[in-house]
Amino acid sequence: MLLCFGLPEIFAQGALVPAARAQPASPAALFVATLRPTADAPDSTAYGSATLLLAPDGRHARVSVTYSNLTSIRVSSYLKLGAPRQDGVYLMNIAGGQPVAFAWALPATGNLTTEDLQKALNDGLIYVAIDTKNHPAGELRGQFIRATGSAIFIPPAPPPKMPGGPPTPAEAARFLIQATFGPTRGQIDDLVAAGLGPWIDEQLAIGASSQLEAARADYREFPPGTPKPKIGQNNRQEAWWRTALTAPDQLRQRVAFALSEILVISDVNDAVANSPEGAANYYDLLARDAFGNFRRLLEDVTLSPMMGAYLNVFRNAKGNPAKQTSADENYAREVMQLFTIGLNELQPDGTLKLGGDGLPIPTYDQTTITEMARVFTGWAVYASAAHPNFFGGRANYIEPMMLYPGFHDDGPKAIVGGVRIPAHLGGTRDLQLALDALFRHPNTGPFICRQLIQRLVTSNPSPGYVYRVSRVFADNGQGERGDLGAVVRAILLDYEARSPSVTHDMGYGKMKEPLLRVTALLRAFEASARNGRYYIPNPEYQLGQAALRSPTVFNFFEPDYVLPGPLAAAGLHAPEYQIFNASTAITVPNYLQSFIFTAAQPPEAALVLKLDPLLPLADQPGQLLDYLDLVLCGGAMEPDARRRIEQALAELPPRDSDLDRVRCALQLTVTSPAAAIQR
Repeated sequence: MLLCFGLPEIFAQGALVPAARAQPASPAALFVATLRPTADAPDSTAYGSATLLLAPDGRHARVSVTYSNLTSIRVSSYLKLGAPRQDGVYLMNIAGGQPVAFAWALPATGNLTTEDLQKALNDGLIYVAIDTKNHPAGELRGQFIRATGSAIFIPPAPPPKMPGGPPTPAEAARFLIQATFGPTRGQIDDLVAAGLGPWIDEQLAIGASSQLEAARADYREFPPGTPKPKIGQNNRQEAWWRTALTAPDQLRQRVAFALSEILVISDVNDAVANSPEGAANYYDLLARDAFGNFRRLLEDVTLSPMMGAYLNVFRNAKGNPAKQTSADENYAREVMQLFTIGLNELQPDGTLKLGGDGLPIPTYDQTTITEMARVFTGWAVYASAAHPNFFGGRANYIEPMMLYPGFHDDGPKAIVGGVRIPAHLGGTRDLQLALDALFRHPNTGPFICRQLIQRLVTSNPSPGYVYRVSRVFADNGQGERGDLGAVVRAILLDYEARSPSVTHDMGYGKMKEPLLRVTALLRAFEASARNGRYYIPNPEYQLGQAALRSPTVFNFFEPDYVLPGPLAAAGLHAPEYQIFNASTAITVPNYLQSFIFTAAQPPEAALVLKLDPLLPLADQPGQLLDYLDLVLCGGAMEPDARRRIEQALAELPPRDSDLDRVRCALQLTVTSPAAAIQR
């Protein structure tokens, strides 16, 4: 992985290196911090970014900081040294004003030497923090992480050709780990016989299973015992688990899950929580559009009443100067920052595009957000009445929102990408032009494709991998831009997804999300309950996540999260580690174990694994571990881990039953590193 970039020139005005020493040009290192609201500021919609350009001598840096939308006036801002979620060691104050740019000489501070600061920076331990009047303990914070970029784009070289022929069982299992909620032995055998391409063709042709209908069916069969029963989020969660574990459209549902972590809504929001049918319908929207065109998906998401309620498009009225009101900016900001183009301009391979100063180029500014916010005015609940009420009426969280022209700002707008929208085109046309601008923006392909690769295959796709998939986003081979079905096929059949050689690269793979570790176990052994339900209502308490229940619009973890230490020093992202902590390190394995060791007479609602097929292998540990390694680890278990499990099985008391031995082997396998890390 490329860890730094070559600057065509040394720092110019305000140079950190004397001009006489500025030749020849030497590599400099770029670090970027994305500023997000802290846990102490859950009400904040502020955002910002910071850059740190470290000179070749490693002792001089130029830092710039920008931010916007604070809840109140800035009180202080500073550089600190510390891990995420920890209050670090003070390093220096940052002056007020916008934007802020200053030189930092990495001076020795207290017990810290310059070399300590250099190592901390490389390890992802130096951060920017901003305190405000409303949030004196911190409103914004962001760790500096190493970034890659270039001023001039050079297309990556093509990858080696893949050998032909059918997949081996291990290759088939690895593919199914990426493309489904977990392989079964039968599916592995079928895939070996059919081949990867035909399997994808078949999956692309299967229609979407409906979680809305599944949630309604669960409610009808298991209504809550309350005086006025109504469908609830527990019914929706049951529908998610049922679909993930049993639906035939596994690839579609797996991609929908990935999209739900990019185009985020969450039932921690009261409006979403109070409409479980609307939330289930939103998930169905993602599934229906998972193989369609991204432009269609973007519009469907924008006009979803659930997204409207979550990010304030719903009943967002045009500004009124007399009342000193303005359009809400929430969706305008997030549709750019998180759903389409990101904060900085990108090269076609997903790396940063750098300006002449060697720094990233912002894709938009606060003025752009303000102008885009005016586009998303005038939309509210769908109603068939002759004179619908923009602010009133019964909320319809199923049908797409409709335009109320009198509440739309119909003035001219200068929006993202330099696009200008003339006045008096109407709200529908304004929306079309704005979404077209986002869809056509050169960032959208690499920005979205990289995140889909991260969710399905690996946390650190190479620039070449992102470039190859982004080219398919730009043109599916038939002149169509944004064909998500073609994008998914390109992701799963790419050299980096299929070649066994890349699995040994330091930066390859990803930690499996806890939800996916559980679905893999339950699918591999056909878990079922005597009452027919798949009832796991609040998995976030043990797993740190649940479908459509992230704590913020930034998902449970961010695509650029870096685990401080060796991974940060190597320039590697580790998104899922953002929810890995001292608590989940214990609760996730315990949760998996709870499905393995069930009571002799389990409650009728308990999900029980079907372990009968493994019992004949109980006295054949080699074959037993071959089976478990294949379905749970994709055949990637390390020899040392295998030997330890075999030794543990050999040391079991002779009186232990075949079921005891199978359960022991299963527990040790499913909690092993090979089952937790996707290769």
